[in-house]
Formats: sequence, C-alpha cells, structure tokens
Amino acid sequence: MKKFVIAIAILLVILTAGILENVYVDKVFSSLDDRLYDVEQLVHEQSQTALDQLRSLTDWWEDRRRMLELFTYSPDLRAFSVALGETEGSLESEDFQNALSKIQSLLVMSSNLHRILDFNLEDII
Repeated sequence: MKKFVIAIAILLVILTAGILENVYVDKVFSSLDDRLYDVEQLVHEQSQTALDQLRSLTDWWEDRRRMLELFTYSPDLRAFSVALGETEGSLESEDFQNALSKIQSLLVMSSNLHRILDFNLEDII
C-alpha cells in the first residue's frame, strides 16, 4: 500500500509539472505574439520608436528563452533570437520593408514554436 501511495504522489507531481509547463508556454507565447504585433504596427507606421520597442522585446525574449530552456529544448528557440537580431539590424538601417517581412517571419516562427513546445494529442498518437 505504501508503494502505491508513493507511485500516486509521483504521478501527481509529474502531472502538475506538465500542466504548469503548458500554462507557462501558453502565457509566454501569447505575450510574445502581442509584443510582435505592437512592433509590427510601429514598423507599418515607420515609427522611430520601433527599434526601441524591438530591443525591449529582445531583452524580454532572452529572459523567457533561458527559462524555457530549463525544461525544454528546441534549437528553434535560439534561431528565434537570431531572427530578432536580423530584424533589429533592418530597423537600425531604417529598412522598414525588410523589417516588416522579418516580423512576419517572426510571427510564423512564434506560432510554430508554440505548437512544438505545447502539449498536443498529436504528440501522443
């Protein structure tokens, strides 16, 4: 009976950790998408504040990426950081058209990363 209770306790810990991970991933990528849309709007307007907003987003992302890498791994997490850097370079040179295309790529990458890191029934089947 003691082994059964221990097994149930371990199962509950694993389930809780999985649920919390899923909630964290959803929260991070929801916020990431909101921030990307904000930058996209500034780039559409060719606003000079777009670069500052993107730098703020990059700093925010690097903190979240480090946390995500504690419990999950995907080389795409680091590729996303590289894409942010490329977008920053476009904004520094005031190439708003190129920056806009890169932001579109970032939105697609964000969606793909979210699906990769999120729990899906497809992963089980």
